[in-house]
Amino acid sequence: MNRLEKIRQAEKASHEEAYGTYALFEKGSWLAKPVKTVLDILPLLKDRADLRALDLGCGVGRNSIPVARAFPGGRVDCVDILPSAVEKLEENAKEYGVEGAIRGIVSGIDEFAVTPDGYDLILAISALEHMDSEETMGRKLEEICRGIRAGGIVCLVMNSGVREWDKATGRRLEPQFEVDLPTDVLQTLLRQTFTGWEILKSTVVHQKYAIPRSGGMAELESDVVTLAAQKKA
Repeated sequence: MNRLEKIRQAEKASHEEAYGTYALFEKGSWLAKPVKTVLDILPLLKDRADLRALDLGCGVGRNSIPVARAFPGGRVDCVDILPSAVEKLEENAKEYGVEGAIRGIVSGIDEFAVTPDGYDLILAISALEHMDSEETMGRKLEEICRGIRAGGIVCLVMNSGVREWDKATGRRLEPQFEVDLPTDVLQTLLRQTFTGWEILKSTVVHQKYAIPRSGGMAELESDVVTLAAQKKA
């Protein structure tokens, strides 16, 4: 088994464990609330009653369901590689009354083709670093740029400079991220990709938190790079 296959198997297992353990918006879990930046940018799109959004790496709906609730006449295409995640997403959409606005799609982000000029909002929250290579990630970023309509917004959250340890033993683990760029390299790539866009937010926050790994818990430390950018009309 090569490195990519090992990472993806372990990543799937840890996500399956998390989705089986925690309910959506359960207090005390990492699913407790949507990403604040996502909520902050939604008012900028309030005039788009028929908003079309895309959530790459949607999981069980932590961000896509709040988007759907904010735009009852819109639609959110939700892409995740895990069938179980999409199944739970659809269950959660029914629970929160937005099943008509959520379209679950089982696909790797690598294979999913972003429709040119298809979306007013594209989210990729802790998702693009799970593509198969830096080159594929770069092409996907360009695809995302082409997929946004004039005045639309992209919101990206990515980990860089990742380190992991086994929480119980302190043993160093291989990070379960297919692409792990140095923070300055990632920031340069994002600046170049979104040249000419209005940058609404660009931050780097060093974080350390526990995350499920292979039946146990790991300590994960990384720089969290956030970018929100609006395509000029």
